[in-house]
Amino acid sequence: MYTRWLATIAAIALLAPGAALAGPCEDKAAWAAAAQPEIEKAFALMKAQDKPGFAALLPTLQKRYAPLPAAMPAPERCGDEVRVYDEHQYLAYADAAKAGRAIDGFPAGSNFVLTNLHYAELAYAVGWIQYEMEDYAAAKASYAKGLAIAPNQHDLAKEYVATLLSLSAYGEMAPFIDKFLAGDRDMDGPGRANLIAAKGIGFIALGDMPSAANAANQAKALDPNNEYAGLVLNLVAQKQKAN
Repeated sequence: MYTRWLATIAAIALLAPGAALAGPCEDKAAWAAAAQPEIEKAFALMKAQDKPGFAALLPTLQKRYAPLPAAMPAPERCGDEVRVYDEHQYLAYADAAKAGRAIDGFPAGSNFVLTNLHYAELAYAVGWIQYEMEDYAAAKASYAKGLAIAPNQHDLAKEYVATLLSLSAYGEMAPFIDKFLAGDRDMDGPGRANLIAAKGIGFIALGDMPSAANAANQAKALDPNNEYAGLVLNLVAQKQKAN
């Protein structure tokens, strides 16, 4: 779980607040700057599989996570730039900037800057530690809040699906995955294939072999060598042979 996330958090830099900024912009930047060391410590402990260490850190992370609103803050003007806090929303703003179009009240030519508040990383760390401590219900709730904040965050979605599997919540898997993929703009083919194949695993658990085979074939169309799709098709064949 952890290794896929590292590339994501390394890709987005925290923007330091300018000296002339004040109010909400400065407050958000200060919160992110204060949270970053705790989150980095959590990921280091997670990478090391230091269970006592990350378990001891969990209350601190939860205390910081609990007050967060269940939505990402809206883009806002901060000095001579417009800070956009959601990476997927930023794609729309960047497209508008390239086309010279106004968007959401911000004029054409605005300087849109992707700014990481670390909300999604915090959600991931809290949920991951809870999962590793086998508190799957708590992990599900933490990931769900994270996805409300950052609904298109790939790694949160993957971990949420894994948690549904651990909870045997098979009936929730396909609706969640379908909704997530319908709104996603940039997950690669193998990543989408993995999630679609996961639907197949849920369908097998529900006894719906035709839907499981259909999901596996859809996954293989995106990624012909997808191991999860192959697993699903093998399980479907075994079930059908047994019947």
